[in-house]
Amino acid sequence: MRSKARLALTGALVAIMVSGCSDAEPEHPKGLSPSQICDGALGPVGAPALERISGTDRFTELEGSNGNGDPNAFSLPLAAKRLHDDLSDRNQCQLYKVDSDFPVLTIDFEAREGHSDPTKVSTDDLSVYPLGRFAVTHRGGGATLVYSCPTKGDGEESTPYIRARLTVTKGQVEPDSTDKDQMAVLTAVSRAMAEELGCATQAKLPSEVPDALTG
Repeated sequence: MRSKARLALTGALVAIMVSGCSDAEPEHPKGLSPSQICDGALGPVGAPALERISGTDRFTELEGSNGNGDPNAFSLPLAAKRLHDDLSDRNQCQLYKVDSDFPVLTIDFEAREGHSDPTKVSTDDLSVYPLGRFAVTHRGGGATLVYSCPTKGDGEESTPYIRARLTVTKGQVEPDSTDKDQMAVLTAVSRAMAEELGCATQAKLPSEVPDALTG
């Protein structure tokens, strides 16, 4: 009888333990997925390119507010609103790997009066892409994209272009990622910005990034 009682008690304890484990909440990974960062602007081309650049699929963005009281986290409407402001006041998409103190990359948008001529840049240091008005990746890392998009700041005349710039922290970039990956991320967020500003037709930014020009 005692043996049967022990077996019954043991069985009850096992059942309780199994029940407790099955009711436990699954552990969620830290950070945000590529579809959640940069205000969801990366899309199906930019998201995998970012994963190749960083070697991870989880990120964090800056929290808190800047000196203006604007959130540090990126949003397309806020970045559009600050296009004509100084660098320190513009809203940037700055991405970090989880538990890292250094950003993988930063994307900044600025209203511009003009742009460089892509046929007159040194291809020793730059790779030129047939995108927008001016699109290059830099040998040391990073990318620049200028596209047509008229905007107007407070009390200013309209400017015809937007310059989007992507900078990287070398130690956070996977060595087997490519310059084209960086241009793909920059183009994806720029397309979303053009949609936000209603200038997608003028911007003429494709969803798929073409190869860099040769020669």
